[in-house]
Amino acid sequence: MSGESSTALSNGNAGAPSDPHRTYEVVVAATSKMGIGMGGKVPWKLPTDLKFFKDITVTTSDPTKKNAVIMGRKTWESIPLEHRPLPGRLNVVLTRSGSFDIATAENVVICGSLLSALELLAASPYCLSIEKVFVIGGGEILKESLNAPECDAIHITEIDADIECDTFIPAIDSSEFQPWYSSFPSIENKLRHSFTTYVRVRNSGVEPISQTNGVIPGNSLDIAKIEVKTFSFLPKMIFERHEEHKYLRLVEDIILNGTAKDDRTGTGTMSKFGSQMRFNLRKSFPLLTTKA
Repeated sequence: MSGESSTALSNGNAGAPSDPHRTYEVVVAATSKMGIGMGGKVPWKLPTDLKFFKDITVTTSDPTKKNAVIMGRKTWESIPLEHRPLPGRLNVVLTRSGSFDIATAENVVICGSLLSALELLAASPYCLSIEKVFVIGGGEILKESLNAPECDAIHITEIDADIECDTFIPAIDSSEFQPWYSSFPSIENKLRHSFTTYVRVRNSGVEPISQTNGVIPGNSLDIAKIEVKTFSFLPKMIFERHEEHKYLRLVEDIILNGTAKDDRTGTGTMSKFGSQMRFNLRKSFPLLTTKA
């Protein structure tokens, strides 16, 4: 929707925004070649991806608030009638068409551009009632928004397959974004896929750690250099999947439920049989590589 008018078409003037720099997170599923669609439809069936999308975009920390999802008109029209507007969320539809009118629909607003949508959501009453903003498609909207300065995070379902697509999105800019969390790959309907969240590190005041001969200086991993609390804006289900939180929960479990044992130092130890942590090293610590 690049180049569209920045005026909200059917919901009045956004007014003076209380926070003109409202940011957002992107939620998308893409193939290994960054394909996202074919013929205006999603060319795969992954129920777990739909659940992931719903969990991310619906859940709020404050039960009195809801999230907003920003989409283009074609994406809106691709949603089956019985499922739109997407329930439990404010649906923001971007269009340049003056004849497109859904002003009477509940939980739906129309804007002429991504910029005007962000200004609208930063102004009252939305600045008080909307917790998080997610951009969900389609192709042109994602091309504009994916690596833009206002994008805080990218939640991507990475489909490890070369599926025929006619709509593509840019690659994630690795100089601006680093992995926060990645699930272990799973297979559904014969498609191998995983869920990964990338966070912007430059805008968060954290510089990416440079790689020196494929080895992390000082034996410290790049993700450990990041102030975890800086990224508390992430959905709770994602924020708490970071390895630091997994480690702290494991320690807490051992302290509360472990067995005390004596040792030769007289200090004693706590242990719990079966407790473990699983790491996806390639995703969680992308700079941890071996030199051939």
